[in-house]
Amino acid sequence: MPNPASLKDAPPAESSVLRTFGLCVAGWIVGYLISAVSSALLFLVGRIPPDKPASTAVTWFTAIYGIVFAVIGATVGASFSRKNALGIGAAIALTIGVVAMWSWYSTPDHSHWTHLIAIFLMAPAAQFGSLTRRLTD
Repeated sequence: MPNPASLKDAPPAESSVLRTFGLCVAGWIVGYLISAVSSALLFLVGRIPPDKPASTAVTWFTAIYGIVFAVIGATVGASFSRKNALGIGAAIALTIGVVAMWSWYSTPDHSHWTHLIAIFLMAPAAQFGSLTRRLTD
């Protein structure tokens, strides 16, 4: 009969590792999509042209809206695997930042206020959202 103490130190089963990896990927995709789709809907429904300069009120509203949905997306995404919440939040934050930088690079002649909001406000907010999910275990 195996010693129960030695079973604790055994590496996790391969299916457990694959399940955890799958949950992390699913959390990353769902969390990012919550943030991205909500932002796209804001621009479509509000008829806000993201490539043109915006008023101060529109910029502030867009920033607050983006931060809120980045936190919601990261919180939901981190719920898929709470022990890996910080990693999922980092993946969501990195994706938000990389997509914003890619968009900025591909549209050099447009206004970049939305990119700045995504890089400097939404990406850190996503990491914060996953942190709050991790701390509420």
